Amino acid sequence: MMIDKFKNIMYKHDDLRRNCINLLPSENMLSPMAKNALLSDMGQRYFFKEDYEVESNIIYSYRGTKHIGELIDYGEQIARELFDVSYASLYPISGHMAVVSALSAIPNKDGTILTYDPLYGGYPGLDKNKMPKYFGFNIENIPVEKDIPEKINLNKLNKLMDCLNPTAIILSSAHTIFPYPLEEIKKMCRNDCLLIYDASHPLGLIAGKKFQNPLKEGADIVVGGTQKSFPGPQGGIILTNDYSKQLRNIEHFVTVDNPHFHRIASLIVSLIEMKHFGIDYADQVVRNTKMLGSSMMKLGFPVKYKDFGYSESHMFKLNIFEEYNVFSRILEDINIIIDMSGRIGTNEMTRIGMKEDEMVDIARFMERGYFHRENKKNLRKEIIDFKDSFKTEKFCF
Repeated sequence: MMIDKFKNIMYKHDDLRRNCINLLPSENMLSPMAKNALLSDMGQRYFFKEDYEVESNIIYSYRGTKHIGELIDYGEQIARELFDVSYASLYPISGHMAVVSALSAIPNKDGTILTYDPLYGGYPGLDKNKMPKYFGFNIENIPVEKDIPEKINLNKLNKLMDCLNPTAIILSSAHTIFPYPLEEIKKMCRNDCLLIYDASHPLGLIAGKKFQNPLKEGADIVVGGTQKSFPGPQGGIILTNDYSKQLRNIEHFVTVDNPHFHRIASLIVSLIEMKHFGIDYADQVVRNTKMLGSSMMKLGFPVKYKDFGYSESHMFKLNIFEEYNVFSRILEDINIIIDMSGRIGTNEMTRIGMKEDEMVDIARFMERGYFHRENKKNLRKEIIDFKDSFKTEKFCF
């Protein structure tokens, strides 16, 4: 039967993920309560914060939604408290759509935007031939340090600002391993140039007061996904102090129609968890990142930025070596998952309770699998047994 094939595929996926060491910095795990919220009846419902009325006296609105409205108000309150901000929107259904909302709020649609080059980890959605092209924006790349492209060359940026007079700077990188010098960058913004900070990767660390506070340090708008270092469902968030009116105007029927209220319910659970446990979680994530990076370096892996402590976030980077594709394939065969860009993340393994000792063990598994080419079947069984002690989400109720 067709349903049997479907069930088999789902079982194999769940079995793989339950038994693997996931080191992808872009993924995380929901708590049982947050997973349960995703199954809520709210996922089948519509709700409008404000009625929409046309001239014929037809009103687009819904009854039976008072508890959805109550939940939205409560969730936004929790987000404002957690991030110490005056406006928070939980409506974007992804980090990408949060960026779309920020772009929609920029008044000058034929201006220039400075953003990270995808060559150095910049978000592909902001490539000059992707999203900005259809808004009418011109894209120029933020200058970076030659040997450390994760860091911005402030002198070159200042000169570029004088030359281009951009309408916005969007700090959006999939390789966010060090905080940005936001105060210095904000001083370079002239003529109402917006400073937009994409917190998709460090959002959980920002919530845990560990990475940096973008809005306090100069960012005008913070956008981000909610499923990377932040252990929430796939979705987006927008935060600001000074641009709430512009963002509220495009919140509904512009960039979002139905924001998936079961997703928002799940996100609210994660926001509450981070309010209670976020500081301990974020601290452990960074400690695990540094320990795994240093352990892999000692075992002969080409870990970058030893002189800078490897990283200050949920991920560090490897130099892409000649056999990197072989390396990643061997790891997958023994149930260790990494990506193809050299990023190694510790957020999901921290979420299930792993600490520094386990990071040392993971590095040794990698060494045994790649350098020593131990029997894959035996090593995979050992890793499955190792992971079996870490299947319960921590830092949650």
